[in-house]
Amino acid sequence: MKHFKLKLWIINLSIIMISCSEIVTPPDNFPPDSPKNFILLGAGDGQAHFRWERNFEPDFKEYRLYRSVNNINSFSLLVSLTQTEYVDRFLEYDSVYYFYLTAVDFAGNESIRTNIIDVQPLNISAPLPPSRLLVQGINSPAQGLLEIKLSWLPPSASDLRSYYIYRGSDSAFIPGQLSLLDTTTVSSYIDRLVVSNKRYYYKIIAVDKGGKTSFPTGAANDVILQNAELISPANNSRFTDPKTFKWNSVNDAVAYEVFVGNGPLSGVIWSSGKTTLTEISYTGPNLLSSKVYYWWVGSYSKNKEVFDDGTEAPAQINSYSSVNSFFVE
Repeated sequence: MKHFKLKLWIINLSIIMISCSEIVTPPDNFPPDSPKNFILLGAGDGQAHFRWERNFEPDFKEYRLYRSVNNINSFSLLVSLTQTEYVDRFLEYDSVYYFYLTAVDFAGNESIRTNIIDVQPLNISAPLPPSRLLVQGINSPAQGLLEIKLSWLPPSASDLRSYYIYRGSDSAFIPGQLSLLDTTTVSSYIDRLVVSNKRYYYKIIAVDKGGKTSFPTGAANDVILQNAELISPANNSRFTDPKTFKWNSVNDAVAYEVFVGNGPLSGVIWSSGKTTLTEISYTGPNLLSSKVYYWWVGSYSKNKEVFDDGTEAPAQINSYSSVNSFFVE
């Protein structure tokens, strides 16, 4: 019996002291505790909000949230995370969702799952209206463009479905079936059913998956300006001193900008900056003799963009003239 105990002691000692420079630790086969108090804080408008208590194991790595849709036996990993709160978004109203949570340590051991929570989101609230509606007319014969571009910021909602776009003749128009222009699922739109020299007003309404609609945005507007008519230098003519550009005024234009380029609407070497004049002197770099240059005028319908939140942005050019060429002897 003493010989057996001595032999067992020698074997154990040899396992522990394999070498003087190496320490062998036993494998970690112990999973962390299952997360406690996994609860649903609320479900509605296309989202489900969960919270649970933190794990304090020193080797804790992450939580794993699993989800199954319309079937309690087909769970798959939804997300891995370290925080103790999560919002699942973009859920459908006609589906039932099942969730459970586990904890995982750095050895890859996964805890027993929590209780299963079932969720069917309800359509509780209508979405907020979109914001920062921007309406920009553009008239560019060279590009074949005569249109009004709209863009806006979507409201923060998990159940957005689409937008209704309304157009009227003044800022007080009421969105309705007669003023409905179109619908879209993205936060931009191009209106090509337009003519120049006419002002258009727009309002946008957001629609959620349950059919609830937001209040309309405030009205934003623009007019498609006619193209400025270039006077001098005339097309394919000599540009002589004093080097002055002239063009006709445009109805509803608040400012103009002259461009000189190496190509039509391209290779800009000089621009005048915004001006309210219809005649301006060239102040750019020296022009090479016998070289052909191009010039054109952009017209502005606004001095600046002012959004519903009070912020501002520079206005963009609304219409472009035709392009004239010139040369310097």
